[in-house]
Amino acid sequence: MQGLIINNPHLEFLRPALERWVDCIDRFNQLQGDNEAPYWHGSAANVGMLAAAAWQGELVALQQYTSKKQRDEGEREGRCDLSISSADESIHLHAGQRWPRIARLDLAGALQEIATGAKQIAYPSQLKAGALFVTPFKAGQHASPEELQDLVDDLQKHTACAIAWYFPYAYRKLHNDLGQYFPGVALLLKQA
Repeated sequence: MQGLIINNPHLEFLRPALERWVDCIDRFNQLQGDNEAPYWHGSAANVGMLAAAAWQGELVALQQYTSKKQRDEGEREGRCDLSISSADESIHLHAGQRWPRIARLDLAGALQEIATGAKQIAYPSQLKAGALFVTPFKAGQHASPEELQDLVDDLQKHTACAIAWYFPYAYRKLHNDLGQYFPGVALLLKQA
């Protein structure tokens, strides 16, 4: 189960990267097998997957670079998690990750926190957004198709500018030592 919704025309140039993000996850699965997922390894690993997808989508990406942070007291050196650019447009992303329970996807606070953090990573005239990677889990057993559909419906209720999700069949039984099953990943982008 996969999908992509872009609600903000300023982010439309990201479509090729968001479409190829799924391909990057699949490629990882082909080489590493069904017992390993890139989205398990935190926001930096997910940012790397998105950067690879940007390059595959004929965009350019730069990860973990020094930027000018904008604060009330003036500018200072800061760090931007990822910048993605086309020939005409560019976006600077501040990334984070959450691992909520499947039935408890209250991400409004986390999404707002990430978007607020993005306001400071570039100049006011530059396009900035928070990128929230969401790796939901279910305890004890894998999620049913109905639960995954409910999850996708819940994701679409958030006030994100773009939402992409991927819950591959191959990962439906992926779990950790605590018996938590992680069926996939979603990405919510919110303009700062």
